Amino acid sequence: MNNYDEPILRSRAVNANAPFPVLHQALRIALYDEYAARSFYARMVEAFGPQPPFGTIVPSQERRIATLSALCQRFGVPRPLDPFPLETTVGPSWLANCQRAVAGTVQSARLYENLLTQVAEPEVRAAFLNLQAALQQYLPPFREAVLDAAAKERYHAAHGIPPQQAYVHHGAISDFLEKAFAQLGPRAGPLGVLSPLLRQMHPAMLAGMVMGGAGVYLWKNRAGPTQREN
Repeated sequence: MNNYDEPILRSRAVNANAPFPVLHQALRIALYDEYAARSFYARMVEAFGPQPPFGTIVPSQERRIATLSALCQRFGVPRPLDPFPLETTVGPSWLANCQRAVAGTVQSARLYENLLTQVAEPEVRAAFLNLQAALQQYLPPFREAVLDAAAKERYHAAHGIPPQQAYVHHGAISDFLEKAFAQLGPRAGPLGVLSPLLRQMHPAMLAGMVMGGAGVYLWKNRAGPTQREN
């Protein structure tokens, strides 16, 4: 079942010739757009697990929808139907989806900027301004996720590993190492001349080295007191 104003909602633009007041259209457009974002974030959590930034942003998205829903009730505007749970999909690439999140957030911010030029009600304007400002907090973690994903995919590609494998979890230590060495690049830091060698090592080998080293360390610390007692 479609919304009675589906073309307006899909266009994300107020139609001056529509038989609905501007405030009516603006609230429904804003809520419809937030529905779309919620479904996308939820699909990302389903596909890749509750890792940041998507896993941490879902509760915020629910609060945004609650704010707009309350405004709809306050001004007697029926809330639009939400079709996005049935039609939202995500791609297999974490990088491409993070890029999509950045683009979508920028578009949503522009949407609020446009709606603010058309509504006069102080209560609605204040809410739109707050929602628009909050989107600026979404952008840094999304952009950071894009940079991290690009670095990890380059690192895996250098070892002949398909990019999708960059997002397969191998355990906390291995995942941490993959991210750390993928990001070394020109920022070698204190590792100095060793960093080019480390970047050439296979991710699984790095994890094995650390686990092996940790095992030796624990064995020595356990054996030391025993030898002294003997």
